[in-house]
Amino acid sequence: MALGISQVTIYVEDQQRAVDFWTGKMGFKLTRDMPYGEDRWIEVEPPSGGSRLVVHKADPSWPALGKELPNYVMFQADDIVETHKELVARGVEFAQEPVRQPWGWSAVFRDDDGHLFHLGQR
Repeated sequence: MALGISQVTIYVEDQQRAVDFWTGKMGFKLTRDMPYGEDRWIEVEPPSGGSRLVVHKADPSWPALGKELPNYVMFQADDIVETHKELVARGVEFAQEPVRQPWGWSAVFRDDDGHLFHLGQR
């Protein structure tokens, strides 16, 4: 049996701001943007393809979006130092610069909603 991950959902306060971040700053491709109830169903895909992110509007009645700890979504780059430089030049904020850990390279970046994500190196 071959299983994979097709998509991961990220809950955001402002869908358009999130689309602007993922497509403009991170270089992802918008693969789907369609009406979904009162909001939109939005999917973005990394430049290298693979699993998509669903940018979903958070319900205001839900608890506050967690912004203190990184999400356990790790993006990978072939060269984390060069990728970090490119993303910083595009306006991506890093909470942790690339650092070599015993298990490999790691960095943490913040999206425009304040969510934290890991960036690793292949």
